[in-house]
Amino acid sequence: MLSESTQQMQMMILVMQLLQQLMQQLNQHQDPTNQAQPATPLSLSQTEQSILQSSFGDTKTTVAVLDGRNQDGKLTVGDTLIVQNSAGQELKRSTLSSNDMYELRFRENMLKNGLAIETGWEFTDQLVSIKDAALAQPELRQFTSANGLTGTERVLERNQFWEVVEREGNRYLLMRTSNDQNQTVQASDAINDLFDHRQAYAFDCASPMSVLNLKASLDTIGADDFNRNAGQLMLASWFDQYDASQFDGGYIAQVRTAEAGEININGIRNLAGETALFDPSKGDQLIPGNGYYFDLPGDNSSAVQGWNALYLGQTEDGHHQFWSSSIGKINVDFTNNSYLTTGQLSGYYLGAVVSDPNTTRLQAWDDDGSVVR
Repeated sequence: MLSESTQQMQMMILVMQLLQQLMQQLNQHQDPTNQAQPATPLSLSQTEQSILQSSFGDTKTTVAVLDGRNQDGKLTVGDTLIVQNSAGQELKRSTLSSNDMYELRFRENMLKNGLAIETGWEFTDQLVSIKDAALAQPELRQFTSANGLTGTERVLERNQFWEVVEREGNRYLLMRTSNDQNQTVQASDAINDLFDHRQAYAFDCASPMSVLNLKASLDTIGADDFNRNAGQLMLASWFDQYDASQFDGGYIAQVRTAEAGEININGIRNLAGETALFDPSKGDQLIPGNGYYFDLPGDNSSAVQGWNALYLGQTEDGHHQFWSSSIGKINVDFTNNSYLTTGQLSGYYLGAVVSDPNTTRLQAWDDDGSVVR
């Protein structure tokens, strides 16, 4: 049997061990590095707030974002988006995905570039034109299109970055592969020249939306990735060289059309095939950085039959602001929430045409994943 003194010694050792364990646990609870940090609300830029509010909320709610587990202090994949009512009660929450971030950054760049170029480009009913750059005699040459078709094209106009070519009666702005000094032309440089020297180019009202798409893509993913993926650029109205639709300007376009006579503005009714009236109850959303279309009822052939526009957002006094090439910034009011316009575009209506970012293409072109890092 153990002596009484030995038993007392063992009891003391056991008590000391227990005290040591308790002290370690207490220190761990007091160490802030071992405690779960409360989620921190992110401070969003005005543009980020406007885009997220329109994408996930409405006029009766407020959108906020909590920093994710990485606590990096900036808007990134994995952050928590919360929609609250006017009383501050949470209605729903979601986690920002890669797709959300590509949409956000693309729309940011659409807004930045649209505002930076003021009235944009001079209007022409020839679709595309390089001003004061006509060749003395058109050049004939063979071409092979992206889908493998071959034919003869006429080169009509040329500068250091672009040519205007005519294929089967249609005019296109085609990027040169090399300039007059036999230097390789990069897609990023060709796009930037359209913005840096706007006075040298003229477009119809649709081509600028395709140009803005490419510029926003460039600014979103960076020049290196853009140049690796864009290939030889080709522009004309809504023509899209990269997909089978070939007429969406590089966006994911949603269009609804109306039956003849559905829309009546001052006694003028729409023709069959013109766009339906914009209608939020059918899923139409006004999101800053998206493309939209103002339609003139009863006109499907003239140069003013409609205006393509970039939505900039809503002002504090209730005006909706749009940007359109050759016009610039426009304040639009809608009568009785009907999406029939008053003011500068009086007589037009906002059509059910919504051009969203093509996030699948953006992600495929973003080789280094810089948008979501």
